[in-house]
Amino acid sequence: MVSKSEARKKIKSLLLGVSSRKEKEESIRANLLEFLRHSSSSSNLKIISYVADDYEISPFLPLGPSLQIGSFVLDIFFPKVTNSGLEFKSGSGFSKGAFGILEPNGEGLLKPEDADWILVPALGWNGEGARLGRGKGFYDRSLKDIVSEKMIGLSFEDLYPCDFSAEPHDLKAGTVITEKKNHCFPGKMGEKSVG
Repeated sequence: MVSKSEARKKIKSLLLGVSSRKEKEESIRANLLEFLRHSSSSSNLKIISYVADDYEISPFLPLGPSLQIGSFVLDIFFPKVTNSGLEFKSGSGFSKGAFGILEPNGEGLLKPEDADWILVPALGWNGEGARLGRGKGFYDRSLKDIVSEKMIGLSFEDLYPCDFSAEPHDLKAGTVITEKKNHCFPGKMGEKSVG
């Protein structure tokens, strides 16, 4: 098992070299929407998402405060770094914030416990759903009390799972969605192929 710092270096290089990346990301987004439709009891959902960089997969395009597909409506909230961690605000506009990452200017605030689903950015996910983040701990601290079943990770199938030494404080997703399938945790319980 490799250290997190070694895994970060390796996965960053691999992420920049993913072949047919645009098409794979479109498939991941389509699989995500199917998952949300089939796994939710409501057609109007409150979703915490993120603004992706070159090492992450964009969950929704274009960025905005909501997404409507037929009668299916997603109200989307994005992270903003504060002194106490992350807060999640409506994505009605963006500007560069902490660490040069786009952050929301919107007024609407959503507490993680009130979200229907939380999309968590990551460099990679291990075979048990543990997240390999950037090492700053913002998500680990801000979402530590949220059940893993509510958290969703995105990955390219060829880069899943990512081998690293997970620690007890690392967030775990309930589902990792790739362009080929949904990986559900724990184990294979409830796992469904999407392609």
